[in-house]
Amino acid sequence: MEPGSPRGLTHIQKSHILRDYIAEELNLAARDIMEEMERTMAGYEERTAGLKQELEEQRRQLEYLHPESSADHTRKRPRSQMWEHFELIGPNRLQCLLCPQQLSYNNNTSSMMRHFKAKHDGILETDYDKKQELDQALVNLVVKDSQPCSIVEDQGFRDFVKKLDPSYALPSKQALKKMVDDRYQEEKAGAQAQLRGAEGVSLTADLWTSVDARLAVACHYVLDNSKLATVLLGVLPFPQNHSPAEVADAQRTLMAEWGLEGKVKCLVSDATPSMVAAADDLAVPHVECIAHALNGVVRRALDKTAGLKVLRRRAGEVVAVFRSSAAAKEKLRIKQLKLALPATKLVREDSSRWTSTFLMLQSLLDARRAIGSALTTLGAKVQPLSCDESETSAACLQVLKPFYTATVEMSEQKRVLGSMGIPLVKMLLLATEEVAEDSDNVTAELLGQNLSMGLRREFDGLEDNPVLSLATLLDPRFKTIGFRCQEKAQNAVQTLTAECAALVRSAQDRSAESPARPTSTAFNLWKSLDDQATMVRTHSNATADATLEVQRYMTDPPLERSEDPLVYWNEHKNIYPHLFSLAKRHLCIPASSVPFERVFSKAGEVFSRKRNRLSPKAAEKILLLNKNI
Repeated sequence: MEPGSPRGLTHIQKSHILRDYIAEELNLAARDIMEEMERTMAGYEERTAGLKQELEEQRRQLEYLHPESSADHTRKRPRSQMWEHFELIGPNRLQCLLCPQQLSYNNNTSSMMRHFKAKHDGILETDYDKKQELDQALVNLVVKDSQPCSIVEDQGFRDFVKKLDPSYALPSKQALKKMVDDRYQEEKAGAQAQLRGAEGVSLTADLWTSVDARLAVACHYVLDNSKLATVLLGVLPFPQNHSPAEVADAQRTLMAEWGLEGKVKCLVSDATPSMVAAADDLAVPHVECIAHALNGVVRRALDKTAGLKVLRRRAGEVVAVFRSSAAAKEKLRIKQLKLALPATKLVREDSSRWTSTFLMLQSLLDARRAIGSALTTLGAKVQPLSCDESETSAACLQVLKPFYTATVEMSEQKRVLGSMGIPLVKMLLLATEEVAEDSDNVTAELLGQNLSMGLRREFDGLEDNPVLSLATLLDPRFKTIGFRCQEKAQNAVQTLTAECAALVRSAQDRSAESPARPTSTAFNLWKSLDDQATMVRTHSNATADATLEVQRYMTDPPLERSEDPLVYWNEHKNIYPHLFSLAKRHLCIPASSVPFERVFSKAGEVFSRKRNRLSPKAAEKILLLNKNI
């Protein structure tokens, strides 16, 4: 065999060739394995980076929603009060927020407490008081401005608070809800304590049926310091189709909850049948809101006055030209400026409010020159009011002016005493008759007659109402001069004297109570006659004392109308003690429920888009606090 042929290879040569071949295969396999490992590691790193990014995004979202629960360096931030003054700057390092010093951290607050006691002693108590004040201010913000409790989670609000006071830790939404509830319980307990000491109260009630039916009830009473107070008893969800019995049951439930049984002197509301029937069911006198009654009187008189129908329609057409076109509105403004007239807006009539009719005619009359010029420039088909129509408007406005003044006065006052009802109607009748008699305009004269007849028809029995007549007598601004009919005034004086005598007898009975003396077993022939004589003497003395107290009060000169009658009674409570007690029972009666009805305007704010899931009870708490703080 030839040496160069494969067959001629030695055993050693074959071993070397095999070794080289295996080594080459192993190198190729190793490279394949390394490439596969590199690809696997690259995929793993890519997935890890994606996971890290996702976790970081979740952490940022959590910190955004709940900053108080986030922690630096994966360490949960404790809830100790100390953390309001320290910040973690490393896994085991703390920075004092009141000084430059840094401390070590070993999973407890011992180092913080030692540092605080040594460097900042006395600050903790002050900061606690400050936090309490800020917490209560936050509750006031939620209640007064109808803000949702979730405002503490709004990043913009959080940033704003941090700028104002970095040391203040905002409470969580749930904690804020509890703070609101605690305030409600505190206010309610305080009001209930006041009501327990009240000698008499009155209620106002109204039903809100525009969206979700709700019944709101408020209580009015006089405090021991002779200040008038009002508390919202409740705002209850109600079915749209409700019966008077359901209205009465709801009010009865609230009266029991607040401990008012036997103390309610009257219920003031509009004259809807359900409210009147509910008052009868409760065996409580019903007093119609004078503002609602006046609104009905004037609206009916306006509709009944034939000459005003055409005038109101014409006025509405002129107003519509400028209210429906921005160009026409701007043209009117320019004309008003050129004529040196106030740039007032024209008012559109609203059929539900007669005051809008008054303001519409007044605005047209004030701007009549500018309106005529603007309509001519615009080439409008609608003609301005003629001279006769303007004269009729002016004459009718004079007739309506007393009613407008009375309505504005009642709506602007926070509370209108029921004692104003009888004198107000008296003065409206006098003013209407005087203006109508002096007017030479036929339409205005007819309007005055319709108003006068409407007043007499609506308020014919007002002076016979014992609730309002006694309130008028006990108002030192009015007394008997507030009545149109002096015979009815004297009847009210007799009623007042009888109630005063009952209080005198009650006081005498209490003072006469003494430990029972041993009864004699001996026969007394004159016992029955003696007991009767004692009773007559006691009754006679009580009547005489009451008559004297009432007469002395009546002979005192009346107060100025601008003065507060409750201040007078606080100053004279020792001079007229029994009348003072009666005044606290009767001067808590409001003449109008209109100021109280503003609770429904506030209810619209409470049930906002951000609070559309607010429970009825939570809404009631917010509304009660809003009206009471």
